[in-house]
Amino acid sequence: MSRPPDSSGPGAPGAEAPDPASPGTAVEYAFFGPGARFHHVGLGVSSIRAVSPASTIMVEPTQRVSLAFVRLHGVTVELLEPWGSQSPIDRSVREGVRLLHLCFEVPDLDAALAWCRPAGFHRLGRPVPARPFDDRRIVWVFSKDYGLFELAEAEA
Repeated sequence: MSRPPDSSGPGAPGAEAPDPASPGTAVEYAFFGPGARFHHVGLGVSSIRAVSPASTIMVEPTQRVSLAFVRLHGVTVELLEPWGSQSPIDRSVREGVRLLHLCFEVPDLDAALAWCRPAGFHRLGRPVPARPFDDRRIVWVFSKDYGLFELAEAEA
């Protein structure tokens, strides 16, 4: 495994500079280490049944939500419905905030945490098993600049 990026030096930790000859080229960041890949977008909804009647709904008691996965033009979206006022997403959904998080699947959860820390990501709680990932561990990280991310262990 490579070492996490050094926070000294030009640009943000983990950044790869765009080609100056290609205006509009995006900067590439590797906040979660080598092998990290995008998995899904988490969207809060008042009712999964109302927005996706055909979905299979899964209960996630540790997160206090119901959830279902759908595909939109090739992108996986996790629909999240709060379990009442004690759900961590209830307030966001009531206030109309729909985009809740981005999830990346990582080969090594502990290494990914070491990678993202120099870029200002802070772990929110301990890694826990998650039903949607066949009880592989997930962990939540937050950056004041980028927001909330879920990191999920990849299958071994």
